[in-house]
Amino acid sequence: MGMTIQIEDASVADSEADVSETVVAEINITPLTDVFLVLLIIFMVTSTAIVESEITSRTGVKVALPKANAAGAVTKKRTDPILTVTKNNEIYLFSRKVDVANLEQEIRKALNDVGSETLLLRGDKNVFLGEAVDLMAIAKKAGAKNIAILTQTDQK
Repeated sequence: MGMTIQIEDASVADSEADVSETVVAEINITPLTDVFLVLLIIFMVTSTAIVESEITSRTGVKVALPKANAAGAVTKKRTDPILTVTKNNEIYLFSRKVDVANLEQEIRKALNDVGSETLLLRGDKNVFLGEAVDLMAIAKKAGAKNIAILTQTDQK
């Protein structure tokens, strides 16, 4: 039985060691780009949701506004109270449901809180005229000097 021992030349071993220890100094930015794209998508979705929730909290519930092609633009402040009447005759001041018995006090409080004399009235197109007139009379008693009825423009 024989045993063989192989001795490598030192100069060959050093050159192979240098090759295997070479460090590649590159940064792979693909994962970083993926993370940024995911963050961008999350930001876009949440910002849209925040804007929609702010609009909903400001205007109240969704209603099908009546169409009017001759109506002019309403100059309104961002803080003007909005009174909404749904097709089920539910009344909302901003996005809070209000009972008819307390409506005058609630409108007065809302007008005083924002320092406005204008009330914006939004009503479903199926709400009867008599009910809208009753609400406007209550708003006048509460101190609303101007009442604007919001409509949807008839776009062709």
